[in-house]
Amino acid sequence: MDILKYIMMTLFFISSLSMIIFILLHSGKGGGLSSAFGGASLGGAAGTQIVQKNLDRITIASAVTFVISTVILIFIYK
Repeated sequence: MDILKYIMMTLFFISSLSMIIFILLHSGKGGGLSSAFGGASLGGAAGTQIVQKNLDRITIASAVTFVISTVILIFIYK
């Protein structure tokens, strides 16, 4: 049971950090951090849309991983 606890804690921290990073990389009204790192100038409008779609998918996957690991950790520590 201890190995599951350590695996889930690691997964929890990795997913939380990745969510923070990927949410900050999203471009909002002001361009966000993605424009500061050159994400908006990688290509035309089509290239930027593809990058935003992939960023959305990665953010959703890390959010789902975060929620699942949170629920499992609740049951482990209960």
